Amino acid sequence: MICSHPARAVAHSLLAGCCGAAALLAPVPLRAGMLEQIVISHCSQAMKAEFDKVAKTPPTGMVDFTCTCVADAMLTRRQSLDQAKTRCTALATRKYGAI
Repeated sequence: MICSHPARAVAHSLLAGCCGAAALLAPVPLRAGMLEQIVISHCSQAMKAEFDKVAKTPPTGMVDFTCTCVADAMLTRRQSLDQAKTRCTALATRKYGAI
């Protein structure tokens, strides 16, 4: 299945990875709120793993701010994941400082 919307493509990919091939055979309609939660959850896990890898702790609120920004950029602004990450990382760095 090919999905033209970047966030939906990520969500379908995540669902397929978590739920196996059944998710691809019987796609579940995803509401915007569900998509947002999937993007935020995946983003939060990835950021926490990156901070753990370098043995640093992000400032309070940084992960939530950045991941909410990524979800908004992908779902509302229709940016790709890379575009959203670049934009939101810059905004978070401006707000919280470089880590």
